[in-house]
Amino acid sequence: MLKEKAIEKIDQLLLEMPSYISEFVEIKTADEYSPNTILEYLKNYHQFFQWLVANDLVPESKITDISANSLDNLPLRIATQYKSYLLRRKKQNSKQMNTDGSVKESQSTLAKVTIQRNITALKVLFKYLAESSNNSINKPYLTHNIMQEITNVTDRQTLQARADLLEDKLFLGEETENYLQFISEIYPTELSTQAMKYYKRDRERDLAINALMLASGLRLSEVISINVGDINFDQNRVTVIRKGNKTDSVRIAAFAMDYLATYANIRQARYQPDKYEAAFFLSISKGSSKRITGSAIEKMVEKYSKHFRVRVTPHKLRHTLATRLYRQTNNLVLTAQQLGHSSTTTTTLYTHIENDETTDALNSL
Repeated sequence: MLKEKAIEKIDQLLLEMPSYISEFVEIKTADEYSPNTILEYLKNYHQFFQWLVANDLVPESKITDISANSLDNLPLRIATQYKSYLLRRKKQNSKQMNTDGSVKESQSTLAKVTIQRNITALKVLFKYLAESSNNSINKPYLTHNIMQEITNVTDRQTLQARADLLEDKLFLGEETENYLQFISEIYPTELSTQAMKYYKRDRERDLAINALMLASGLRLSEVISINVGDINFDQNRVTVIRKGNKTDSVRIAAFAMDYLATYANIRQARYQPDKYEAAFFLSISKGSSKRITGSAIEKMVEKYSKHFRVRVTPHKLRHTLATRLYRQTNNLVLTAQQLGHSSTTTTTLYTHIENDETTDALNSL
């Protein structure tokens, strides 16, 4: 999400929060936390406060009225109860529909990584409230921290198990080129007249976005944030804002550059943005050209990929680049740098995807 949009959503959420949360946001903003990180924290806090109110665990009936004293009166067991609630909670916002048109309730529980993000966010908040005097009362809000004893949620899958689940959703080897060729030449052959109209309008943009993700491993948020002038066509690089609000110059594999140049050449004439629109990737809505949204890119990638072979997300295109790069270089550090990982711990996943050396060694026994 763009910084400006994240800040706007932060301001909206703060209207529904107690005043000490606004102080917390001020502190974290001064500590140079990214707006996206702060926004995710606020979403987690809002959910926690909703749970407290719904279960009559605080005397207040509105989130905005929950006092720091009410939080201080919570017993330690509340943290365990909330963790248990998260572990049992079903996923929401399912895209599947019932025959009557209502949203179909998901049978899946929250992912472990989602639960851990909630727990981490609450630990950060309660640590601030229990230890910091940098607030309007010049002393810590809490006398004890109920979150400090809660244990983290661990993913009990091995890296090999995760890699096996991921592998079928990667466009490796020649499939990278075949996927782009499919979008360009095969996908349009079965379109209706109306669908063909929109395909022709967005063809160059869609190819450029898919090629860029497959050639750079950028995150979805990083692709959205690219502005005109951020792509250096001479050096095959793009300037993006990474996690932690850090500016990075990211290399792009050569095969994507023609797709990007073709789109750049038709961007102004095709989409006709006003002179103040800085976004490189555009979409047209209600006759106006604006920065393309993450949801639009997700739907676009899903549309093409499910007709090509298997439905994937933009993040799977990032995984594809990472796997191909590691196979080519056998270098975890280089792969981590390309992905914007702060360490190689996360990147180790890609060493487990179709590990032919291990298979060959076992077969030779």
